[in-house]
Amino acid sequence: MNDTIINYPVLEVFDKNSELSSSEVANLIKQDLSLVTVKRQLSALYKLDFLSKFGAGRSVKYKLSKKGLILRPVDTKTYLSKPLDDRIAANYFQFDIFEQPFIGLFSSKELALLEEATKHFHNKSNLVDLNASKKELMRFIVEFSWKTSQIEGNTYDLISTEKLLLYGERSPSNTEFEAQMILNQKDALEFILENPKIWRHPSLPLIGKLHDFVGKNLNITRGFRKTLVGITGTNYRPLENEFQIKEAVNKLLTYIGYTQNNYEKALLSVLGLSYIQPFVDGNKRTSRLLGNAILISDNLAPLSYRSVNDRSYKEATLVFYEQNSVIPFKELFIEQYIFSAENYNLNI
Repeated sequence: MNDTIINYPVLEVFDKNSELSSSEVANLIKQDLSLVTVKRQLSALYKLDFLSKFGAGRSVKYKLSKKGLILRPVDTKTYLSKPLDDRIAANYFQFDIFEQPFIGLFSSKELALLEEATKHFHNKSNLVDLNASKKELMRFIVEFSWKTSQIEGNTYDLISTEKLLLYGERSPSNTEFEAQMILNQKDALEFILENPKIWRHPSLPLIGKLHDFVGKNLNITRGFRKTLVGITGTNYRPLENEFQIKEAVNKLLTYIGYTQNNYEKALLSVLGLSYIQPFVDGNKRTSRLLGNAILISDNLAPLSYRSVNDRSYKEATLVFYEQNSVIPFKELFIEQYIFSAENYNLNI
């Protein structure tokens, strides 16, 4: 478990490949810190395993450790305000993210917040009778199907989504493609709910099945990609080799298996599958479904993402692609988990 929330300014000057001395850090940092303060912060970060140290005496240099890479804070707005080609980023897939040692993603304070939200979720849900629970589940399905599709550019509004999923009424101002996208999300969620316990140990076939639901009647190629894909707004390029993609997904699943914490499993599933981009299309929709499947398997609150800002979601994802920091997306995940725990009475 990660018990430390880091807020040292010197950490912000490091990227994945930086090897910096204390004086180099002092020159790069934007804040007015003395060299003594910089050295003290570097020493503290080294002791917390956020930095590796090599060399001796005046030639000592520091580099981000894996823990430092994944858990360092990134100011999303400042970082993404830079022109695309001026950002110092990891533009290619980093295999070592999903290798041992496993890095705990949540601090003890963050876990306490999540557990308190879960307790509240269970207390409320246990008071709901069967009929009310069915209606509440349908409300969640509607809101998740609407929002996860909206994040991908679908223009159905929430009321039209409800009419579509409850009564089969197509919106005349929307396309058949948009209607099908939403229907597919509903079908995928219902598939998850048929046998929730199997999602405690997600596998390649299960992920493939989810993607089949996502792509139904949308002309989306099934199976892993055999070609390169580009992602709007970033120079990051995922793997293009089908066998490397399969290896990356297997590594992700193995890495997820190192933790018994299902909040971590869900967060890693959403971010990891989005990062790998194993399919030609439908990756993020599949990843959000997988994250919810893992939460549901442990009777935790699934995320509807109803209150999430679409831009914030995309920006937090881009930061992970380019900087491999989970912090912006983790903050969004915690916020959305608490929202779901407070707003849905799901006895599933």
